[in-house]
Amino acid sequence: MSIRLPAAERRVQLLDVAMTVFSEHGYHGASMNDVAKQAGVTKPVLYQHFPSKQDLYLELVDDVSHRLGTAVTEAAGSSSNPHESAVQGFTAYFGFVQSNERAFRLLFGRGAPREQELSGGTRMVEDHMRATIQSFLPENLTDEARTLTAQAILGMAEGVCRDWLATGAQRSPDEIAEQLGRLLVLGLAGLE
Repeated sequence: MSIRLPAAERRVQLLDVAMTVFSEHGYHGASMNDVAKQAGVTKPVLYQHFPSKQDLYLELVDDVSHRLGTAVTEAAGSSSNPHESAVQGFTAYFGFVQSNERAFRLLFGRGAPREQELSGGTRMVEDHMRATIQSFLPENLTDEARTLTAQAILGMAEGVCRDWLATGAQRSPDEIAEQLGRLLVLGLAGLE
């Protein structure tokens, strides 16, 4: 068993351990017993902080989705030039993933749940990022085309992230962002 910690510190420790457990095993593959065991506490201690596995998971997802969405939106919005905005947004996205691989796997990993009540944080991030992307798209596109294009860009970024992590993230976030930014701007030019 671990040493006795003040409640606030214990909660932070439990969230950190839970992030690892959920990112490695997925929501359905993880258990409260796994979290308690890896944290070095009893299950009653874990349940004092989180009434259920779902509550624990949703708190993690809410935190991660807020941090990722804010980072990308702020970076992309710092320039009025579409290419720079795309590169800065992608750089923030890949930089976040590089620094928070467990968080990316929590939101977008193969073990991320798809049930309506559990996938809200992932949808929130995707909706937020899709809206940010749409704000930089050419105004002559229909709403349907803007939505489809934004979803394609978002899917591209997630797919590249999965591959980037699977192959050991050899390239820097800046390099990947620049390449995707060029691809995006060239592709958007073809839509106009």
